[in-house]
Amino acid sequence: MWMTNIVTGNFQNQYRITNKFADYKGNIDIELFTSELFQQLALVTYKDNTQNIIYQEVMTQRFHYIESEVIAHIPYCVINECKRALICGTLNAEIAHFLSFYNIAVDMVVSDKEALHTLSGFLPNFKSITQNPLITLVDNFMSLSHRDYDIIIHLGNPKQHEFEALTKLANKSFIMIFRLHNLYLEPSLALNTLYIAKDFGHILMPFMISALTSNFYAFLSNRYHPLADLQLQKSDMLENMQFYNSHIHTSVFRLPNILTHITSSYVKN
Repeated sequence: MWMTNIVTGNFQNQYRITNKFADYKGNIDIELFTSELFQQLALVTYKDNTQNIIYQEVMTQRFHYIESEVIAHIPYCVINECKRALICGTLNAEIAHFLSFYNIAVDMVVSDKEALHTLSGFLPNFKSITQNPLITLVDNFMSLSHRDYDIIIHLGNPKQHEFEALTKLANKSFIMIFRLHNLYLEPSLALNTLYIAKDFGHILMPFMISALTSNFYAFLSNRYHPLADLQLQKSDMLENMQFYNSHIHTSVFRLPNILTHITSSYVKN
């Protein structure tokens, strides 16, 4: 789950927090809590060069697999062939873990690797992720040695210059998944991101993962349609999934009528 601003009292009550047991301060701040409902909970705070908060990411240990499975498998089950993926704007390295199952080389931009290591006991596959030859952690975009990414995932707060830079790193038939602000609570911010994104692809469709909360994202591509190009021979044959399946894939793109209405002028399909 992700949000732009968290009020401490509500945060503690909503997640049944019992205590904070770790606190890391760096380029990315990490606070780790124990929770009655979610085992451990990580509050990740991303900051700019002047230490102002850009956005915050909340990860729950008990249900880490929900976002990880959906965000990894929507592009994987749509694209014909994928050799390389790029992930940025998140410390959810479980997404890279899932993509690597399919022999996809993943570059993950992590500006503060110590922050990621703070999550070593939180992320269930942390050890295999850091030892996986298919997964490369880089400090910044200048450190990337590859171009022509098939899949790009940005789970931060993408701005226009980031769309410009990322699409230059992508191949012509790329798929990009990026996060949106909450379309219920912050529609103007979400629609502004969609407005910017529509200039960078021929297909643009928002989607929503409804589980513990509603989390919003968008699918962007020059070639692929997330529904028409869904390959059931992939999605129906997946094993050991706890959340994602073919029906989940199609349902996340079926927005409630009120959201369909406000996003209709931004959708390209």
